[in-house]
Amino acid sequence: MSVCEMCGKEGNIIKADVEGVELNLCSGCSKYGEIKKVGYAQVSRSFTRHESKTQPSFHLVSNFAELIRSYRERNDMKHEDFAKFLNERESVVSKWESGSLKPRIDKARWLGRKLNLRFVERDVEMKPFDVKKKVANEFTLGDFIKIRKRK
Repeated sequence: MSVCEMCGKEGNIIKADVEGVELNLCSGCSKYGEIKKVGYAQVSRSFTRHESKTQPSFHLVSNFAELIRSYRERNDMKHEDFAKFLNERESVVSKWESGSLKPRIDKARWLGRKLNLRFVERDVEMKPFDVKKKVANEFTLGDFIKIRKRK
């Protein structure tokens, strides 16, 4: 099955021109454009929301600035020498040490390999809490609201 590029529904797909853009749409969304071709369109399934696989995310360690500064001081390097060693500008390295600038994750990984330190950590995934199933005789917020019907 193909997926609608507008709403994400799976089903029969219709090619339609919506404001100058050719899209693969479901029958419900095809009314927003001019229908070009009815049939099954081949759509890459990597764009579907429900099938996207989450990549692990990473973040910089909280004491990055302290680790950089302590490494430089341990090795008795001046700011200028340390910047040359890292192939970075001196101003960038001093901002890293002060904590006013943080490198991107890929740069932090490179620095970690160069200095033999660990600057990147994997984010801890929060698991969703278990939802208690609704018992039929419990009240919900909707039970307390009275909806007036129009005449």
